[in-house]
Amino acid sequence: MAGETYEVVTKGKLSPALVNALDGYFVARFDRGFSHLVGECPDQERLHGLLRLLRDMNIELVSINTVLR
Repeated sequence: MAGETYEVVTKGKLSPALVNALDGYFVARFDRGFSHLVGECPDQERLHGLLRLLRDMNIELVSINTVLR
């Protein structure tokens, strides 16, 4: 099964240290108070791991979007 690319939008600006901890994700842009993370997930477990990490750090999730190729 091929992985999907996702854009995960969070409220606020993420620190460089946190972004480095999000292995495989990068901040595509930051505007209007939202960070737009983009990365490929080879499977759903990887996506769920990212979401758990954001939850555990009390980072507010705004949306999760599949990036069309």
